[in-house]
Amino acid sequence: MLLVNLSKVSKDFGGNIIFRDLDLDIMEHERIGLVGENGGGKSTLLKMLAAIEEPTTGVISRRRNLTIGYLVQEADPQQHQKTLFEAAAEVSQELVELPVILSAMEAQMANPVIAADPHKLTQLLEEYGKAQERFEAAGGYTLEHRVETVLQALGFGPAWYDTIVGTLSGGEKKLVNLARILIRMPDLLLLDEPDNHLDLEAKVWLEQYIASYPGTVVIISHDRLLLDRAVKKIYELEDGRISSYAGNYSYYFEERQRRLQQQQELYTQQQDEIKRLEVVWRQYQGWSKFNEKFATRAEDTLKRIERIRRDAVGKPVLVRDRIKVNLDADRSGKKVLEVKGLGKAYGDNVLFHPFDLTILYGERVGIVGANGSGKTTLLKTMLGLLPADKGSSKIGASVVTGYYAQEQETLPSGSTPLDFVRHIKPMTEPQAIAFLSSLLFSYADIRTPIQRLSGGEKSRLQLAYLMLTDANFLLLDEPTNNLDIASVEVLETSLLAFEGTVLTVSHDRYFLDKIVTRIVAIEADGQVRSYPGNFSYYYERR
Repeated sequence: MLLVNLSKVSKDFGGNIIFRDLDLDIMEHERIGLVGENGGGKSTLLKMLAAIEEPTTGVISRRRNLTIGYLVQEADPQQHQKTLFEAAAEVSQELVELPVILSAMEAQMANPVIAADPHKLTQLLEEYGKAQERFEAAGGYTLEHRVETVLQALGFGPAWYDTIVGTLSGGEKKLVNLARILIRMPDLLLLDEPDNHLDLEAKVWLEQYIASYPGTVVIISHDRLLLDRAVKKIYELEDGRISSYAGNYSYYFEERQRRLQQQQELYTQQQDEIKRLEVVWRQYQGWSKFNEKFATRAEDTLKRIERIRRDAVGKPVLVRDRIKVNLDADRSGKKVLEVKGLGKAYGDNVLFHPFDLTILYGERVGIVGANGSGKTTLLKTMLGLLPADKGSSKIGASVVTGYYAQEQETLPSGSTPLDFVRHIKPMTEPQAIAFLSSLLFSYADIRTPIQRLSGGEKSRLQLAYLMLTDANFLLLDEPTNNLDIASVEVLETSLLAFEGTVLTVSHDRYFLDKIVTRIVAIEADGQVRSYPGNFSYYYERR
């Protein structure tokens, strides 16, 4: 059954075209991944599906009584004074009102006056039964269990239930929004990067939830493994047009290359045919001076040329602009990092018990663990940015460290990208502009204060810092969080070619599988353990 139809839908912002003449169908029970470059209009399209944004032109039709759940980035201010459990359980006005109505009816039934009147009591019992049926149909009797299940999966155990929503971090508020939507179970679930603040366990749970969801799901995500495991169709939004692929991300990736190659071959054939016909047309033009029949042939040939040009496929963009990341550095000593008896706690909360670890030159190590387990703290403590409670951490000889901060607090917010890179490494203004352009910064971005840049732009600026410092030991805290898939793939290629040492915190399983050769895990008991191999090997072994 058709849930949503877009017919010739276009969207402009201030005269800037986001997309033009989109035709799109969303059917019942589909699992759709929406992909494309950052800034290509994916979030705008999702908001239009949710009726939050209206199209500039075109028509969006929705099935009657369709319920839609859209993951917003910010918590509703009306939820700020409620507890986490109350906010998550408030999935519909009906489920808020019905328990009050049922409670009032129960009080009435306990009234001796009504109990002594058979007619009134019978009428009240009938109304009570109908209210119970409505409450059951709305999922009221299973609501508490559903809330507990979803909150637990998203990392909110019982200790979180009474926490006031307004005191949570931005990421935690987004998870509360996600919980509210998942508990509601709407017909159409629209998720804009729901996995951004999820740890590895929660991502696995979300994959399984989406795969078994009884309704339809449209999801924007940069997690390629999630898109492989959870979706069955990919919509690619690129250059203002949308293309459909009947498979998961891996299928889309291969099929997209095949289509581009096929388009290139057809484009070449058509251009060759146009050139051939143009030669024929010029010959007929010349011969028409001596015989009028060639004038007719020239005219027919020109019409063929115009018809081919009108119906010709566009020239495919085989290589798109991508960031250029060149991580090059001098060799360090063999022993890059030596940790002995390192431990850290905040009061009675032990993040990690004392452990030993040695990282050698050329190793690529991934740090994993649940949210709140202390991964960032561990990275900063080993780097010396935070004091250790126990033990020591020593950087090896000839090691130059490069730190990529998850919260991007290492960037000077008041500076501009142009001033920032020239401060790191002496260069002329044209050289600095050319360097930043290779990271896809526009001329306006280059002179914009860093605090006003997007998360993706700040991430690219941190990559610029790593490149300019010639670091041979990279300590990366969630480096893929704000990058689109194309940029992550460039980063992966650069890290694989990098001859130095890498220590990275990441929830991106695809990234970890491709990059790291060892996993350091902060376990639930606070023990830090080392596992050889990539993430998949660690996860299966664990």
